Amino acid sequence: MSETTDGGTADGTGGGSEEHRAGWFELFFDLVFVVTVSVLAHGLHGNPGAADFGTFLVLFFPAWWAWVNLTVTVNLFGSASARVQGMLLAAMPALGLMAAASPAGLEERAWAYALGAAWVRLVLFLIWFGHARSPGSPLPLWRPLLYCLVPAALWAVSAALPGGARFVVWGVAIALEVALLAIRAGLGTSPYERMSVEHLVERIGLFVVIVLGESVFTVVATFEEHFTAASGVTALFSFVVAAELALIFFVWGTGNAERGLSRAQSGRATRVMRDTVMYLPFVLVCGITVIAAALGTAVAEPHHVLPTGAGWALCGGVLAFYSANAAISTRYGDGLRNVLRWYVPCLVLTPGMLLPAALLLPAWGAVACAAALVFLLAKLSRWRTRGRLTAG
Repeated sequence: MSETTDGGTADGTGGGSEEHRAGWFELFFDLVFVVTVSVLAHGLHGNPGAADFGTFLVLFFPAWWAWVNLTVTVNLFGSASARVQGMLLAAMPALGLMAAASPAGLEERAWAYALGAAWVRLVLFLIWFGHARSPGSPLPLWRPLLYCLVPAALWAVSAALPGGARFVVWGVAIALEVALLAIRAGLGTSPYERMSVEHLVERIGLFVVIVLGESVFTVVATFEEHFTAASGVTALFSFVVAAELALIFFVWGTGNAERGLSRAQSGRATRVMRDTVMYLPFVLVCGITVIAAALGTAVAEPHHVLPTGAGWALCGGVLAFYSANAAISTRYGDGLRNVLRWYVPCLVLTPGMLLPAALLLPAWGAVACAAALVFLLAKLSRWRTRGRLTAG
């Protein structure tokens, strides 16, 4: 096995490789996100309201943003060097602090959540600033200062502010980072050209595994607490939902992502790479997470109609998952006609069939309808993929 297999050059200074795959260290690093997803998803169990969904999004996006920025950093610089490994280890307690603070992340623990976010950005700054200072680096010093250090300072300052002002500062910090991704001054296309497409696809896939794992864990753990025949049937239908979502993502989605990212990289379509790595997967994993919460609620009380919030979570999660896939597909250059072949049925059947089932039928019936819907959409997606490959 070459020294680049675990992430770039052995000294951690150089870019992607065709053999660049996620190493054990990155898998260990991901363990903290297992906890983060579980803690945040727990707040959506039962009958979540608009405030609960809003809290989930507000707290989940900074965690996702930290993960995807660290993933891109490792993609470019590797995880084989002791320096990068040390930095990643230093980031793990920060992410753990954010996860532990999440149950009250907008209330009495908001200060701790903010300090965790600042800590992660400081780690990113140390990695990127060290690279910018290395001889021959095309990266100007001001970019890591503005992208990492200034947001870190904003998050740290927000920890001492009262509620309303604190959240305004959070928004400014995130907006600054998002804006700098859109402004390529001093960045150019060099980082995008050096990225390992295989590694990016694998890492995002592993994050999706974490979220799907939360679905399976929630269903099984709830079934263990409510060990009845009806709960067992509902758990079985729930497993079908999770399995079909996994099938769509891993059988079709990852191959499409690798082809699409490779085309975007060769064509220097940096915005396509940015959107399909940094932004759109967040919508997809949010969809899976809220579906998981709704499934857990259904298994707990299979004979009752789903609470209104759980019903909206089930339907909204399905729409979010397929909308993200549709957006990613079009960004990769898939024909709109091919995408609409499976996306239109989703747009029609989710509000037309699944939503009434979620609001009117017993929970087991609603989950059965969800299983039938995702099974149908999976078949349509696979049929579209086989047709395209045959035509090619």
